[in-house]
Amino acid sequence: MDSTEKSLHLLEKVSEFNQLYKHLTDHLLYDMGLSHSTINLIDLIGEDELTLKEITTKSRLDKSTVSRQMNAMVKKDLVTKTIGKDKRYVYFKLNEQAGKVFNDYHLQLEEKFKKILSGWTEEEAHMLTVLLGRFNRSMTNRLS
Repeated sequence: MDSTEKSLHLLEKVSEFNQLYKHLTDHLLYDMGLSHSTINLIDLIGEDELTLKEITTKSRLDKSTVSRQMNAMVKKDLVTKTIGKDKRYVYFKLNEQAGKVFNDYHLQLEEKFKKILSGWTEEEAHMLTVLLGRFNRSMTNRLS
């Protein structure tokens, strides 16, 4: 197999993995009544109290998308929305429920991966981790 064939084969496997991972997370989030955006915003906000503009800047999403997502999170009681002293500014802070939801999502995802890897030896799982780490570093270096 020449290098072009190897690259194409690897690209197919990476694409297949990406689709399967997305399928897995889509179903998990659906079962939990969440979206990828919600989990990503919870992760992004963390312990901070941020304005809509700060969230927009950090997330690199447009203001209307962030506003819609944040308002949905307020309705789900994941975020507390407060108006600043200057009424033009609204601040968002995660509440305790958001932390629980985020942790529960990651625990369930971890359990699913444990089941997926249940037939693997410790050495095989370690090798995959090492190779994925190396692959990620190579991609990061090439993107810079």
